[in-house]
Amino acid sequence: MNSKTNAILFLLFLVVLPSKNSAQTILNFSPQAHTMVSYKQLEIIVDFDKPIDTNSVNSKSFAVFGRWTGVCPGNYFFENGNQRIRFVATKSTSAGEWISVALSKQIQSANGSNLTAGFAWNFWTRSEPAAMQLEKREVINVREENEAPIRTYGAYAGDLNGDGFHDFTVPNEDASDIRVFMNDGSGGYHDYETYFLPPGSKPSTNEGADFNNDGFLDFACGNITGGTVSVLFGDGAGKFLEAKTYAVARGTRGLAILDLNGDGAADIVTANRESNNMAKLINKGDGTFSNSTIFDATTDRETACVTADFNEDGIMDIAVGSYNAGFSSQRIGEIVIMTGDGDGGLSISSIISARGDVWMLAVGDMDNDGHVDVISANSLQNQFAFFKGLGDGKLASGELHGVGDFPLAIDAGDIDGDGDLDVVTSNFGSGSWTVYENQGGAIFSNPYTLTTDRAGSCAVLHDRDRDGDLDMTGIDEISDTLVLFENPTTPTQVEGDITISDFRLAQSYPNPFSKARNLGGQPVTIQLTLNRNANVKIDLFNIRGQKIATVADAQMQQGSHSIRFSPANVPAGVYFYRLVSGRVRLTQKLILFP
Repeated sequence: MNSKTNAILFLLFLVVLPSKNSAQTILNFSPQAHTMVSYKQLEIIVDFDKPIDTNSVNSKSFAVFGRWTGVCPGNYFFENGNQRIRFVATKSTSAGEWISVALSKQIQSANGSNLTAGFAWNFWTRSEPAAMQLEKREVINVREENEAPIRTYGAYAGDLNGDGFHDFTVPNEDASDIRVFMNDGSGGYHDYETYFLPPGSKPSTNEGADFNNDGFLDFACGNITGGTVSVLFGDGAGKFLEAKTYAVARGTRGLAILDLNGDGAADIVTANRESNNMAKLINKGDGTFSNSTIFDATTDRETACVTADFNEDGIMDIAVGSYNAGFSSQRIGEIVIMTGDGDGGLSISSIISARGDVWMLAVGDMDNDGHVDVISANSLQNQFAFFKGLGDGKLASGELHGVGDFPLAIDAGDIDGDGDLDVVTSNFGSGSWTVYENQGGAIFSNPYTLTTDRAGSCAVLHDRDRDGDLDMTGIDEISDTLVLFENPTTPTQVEGDITISDFRLAQSYPNPFSKARNLGGQPVTIQLTLNRNANVKIDLFNIRGQKIATVADAQMQQGSHSIRFSPANVPAGVYFYRLVSGRVRLTQKLILFP
């Protein structure tokens, strides 16, 4: 072998041999994307392929954010030879909220290599089991006495003063202002403070973030008539500084917040219906933004946008919904998935018919398969549509579900605390909200209606009174009111098989139970295990908390027991069966089909 051949082989060896300065890589992380975890003690773990420079890890480069909690403070622990970061929150998040984790390019390995594009994902916190039937408790006026209509639309339920309770930041389209209601610590709202935007702005779509990385919640809203976005910095005590306003494009109807370029600063994307385009505002790192960049989603009348990682590469993407409404050659709207490249770019991954005209989109793993899905409020068709995420940047068309007249908004949250995301639509024309229960696997059923005086415009699902379950705050933009709905808590825990000390209550089977498929008289079976002798009572309740039947009431011996009962005379629906023994209360969910 001559010297020339040796040189060639040596060069090939260098090409194949990994460089010690190769890019930092994430091997694993938890919680996994789109799962549900406890809101009481949040812990996040990220494993890397090589030791990291611990000095590169801070609240900007490893950011944890709750949609309503805001910035989640915590401690960073370095383990496994500095190849693992373990984050332990020092503050409880809120029940049933969307959590975002974003690692920026500033995280370095010990030898100086960076994350090439940042890395981000989302998951949910659990909510406590509760009745599915929300109850109206209070209506709060947003406008002053004798004030002309202000068209309250949209609301952000972020905790502005860090006391753990959700405040309300409310845009008012016709008044061109923002009004802030502070939570009194028990879920009540009284006086408000007003922040003015440029005249004629017509603020509407909105979201919260920490744009300047000071640890306090800020607020951004898209202004329909102004064709602008306004950003208000929070002071951490419940007040905002004067708004800064940036031009985007006409008819700003949708707004999403994400770190497009992985620099640890939150950027803004808008959908601009009247301009038939999208815009992005890149954060300079201090909460101020460069001039907007206009781009095309190749659909017409872009109206809605929402962010998630649709192709599961650790980089946030955008879903765009269009509201064609007969104004273009296309008869109905579309949903476009635009995937991020980690350097500020977005490119089209897929386009699918929305099967209607989209006014708003929401995301979540509706069928619990590990992939994020999309739900759409299709206004002219009086329906919401489910689109199954495939995990590769594409969607598959799912079922359509009827709702009230002209739905303007759609939201997801685990209202009954059973581990599945339920759906609420806000129906402008019928002055109502339609609530659908997710029975698992994105099987939506048992819809019911909540009402308001004039217009069901928006809804926020959040734990307003911090009792662990999800409540709802609705917006009526004609009456200019906040409509407070409360969730009656069921004091139990539903997470698969339930165990408290000496008692274990298993999930009934079959579940769901179809009476039509069990004509032979097969009963519902409930299994329980006792580690001591005890008196046990098991009652069946409907979703309103009304007792339907007593399934068992007896002194039982230590060991396993199977309780069987026939649901022949029980109407189809969703029920809870509750075991009571002394001070122990365990509950599981039972679904009966016709």
